[in-house]
Amino acid sequence: MMHADPLNTRDFTALESLEGALDWWREAGVDADFADEASGWLVEPESENAVAAPPPPAPPPIQRKTALERALEQPGAPSLAIDPAALPATLEKFREWWMTDTALAEGALDRRVPPRGVAGARLMIVLPQPFDDDGDGLLTGGAAPFCAAMLRAMGIAEHEVYFASALPAPMAMPEWDRLAAAGLGQVLRHHIALAAPQRVLLCGRAQLALFGIAPEQAREPLSVDCNGSPHALLAAPDLRNLARSAARRENFWNRWLDWTR
Repeated sequence: MMHADPLNTRDFTALESLEGALDWWREAGVDADFADEASGWLVEPESENAVAAPPPPAPPPIQRKTALERALEQPGAPSLAIDPAALPATLEKFREWWMTDTALAEGALDRRVPPRGVAGARLMIVLPQPFDDDGDGLLTGGAAPFCAAMLRAMGIAEHEVYFASALPAPMAMPEWDRLAAAGLGQVLRHHIALAAPQRVLLCGRAQLALFGIAPEQAREPLSVDCNGSPHALLAAPDLRNLARSAARRENFWNRWLDWTR
């Protein structure tokens, strides 16, 4: 039997061994070399005299304001500018203007709430602004039951009341002095004149600034001139404050009885 001579590794040079190993890997389908560390094949060699460019300056930090800071910002001039000559001459036209005029208030028109009631009502209730849930009209949301109970105690039916607001849409922290300077007080006087109620109940004493009445006069029976016609006015706390304070309700009720006697 013939036996092949054992392979003598000395018969191969180092180069032949390397080439053989490479041929074996190519036959196995490996045609690239891989390493864990990334290498930049296209990086040009830096010159010995090259000077590194300074890094770009960092962008200035963004100053973000909180919602409270934005609400407390005081503009230099009133953002609203109401033309008295543009005020409608009839209550029907006024209601249309109230819902559509862009100079009357900022924000989307679909957030406005119309007044409701008929002219010549026994009582006109003026809110500072609609409540957030007054979607179907003034005082039709969560405050409606309290208002209905108050009117029953007064002996006034709801259809005998004209419901209005000084602002057509909710506003965060209204500045009444600024709004008065923009002409909103004149709008409210004109609204009262067109509605022609027997009495006016102002729910929210801050609105007195629209008539130029000092806060210390808030507890006195008042009279406001609306287009040459005087209207009896009583300033009361905000409805939310009345609803949660028995002491305020008692005080208001005594003032109401004295006013309507």
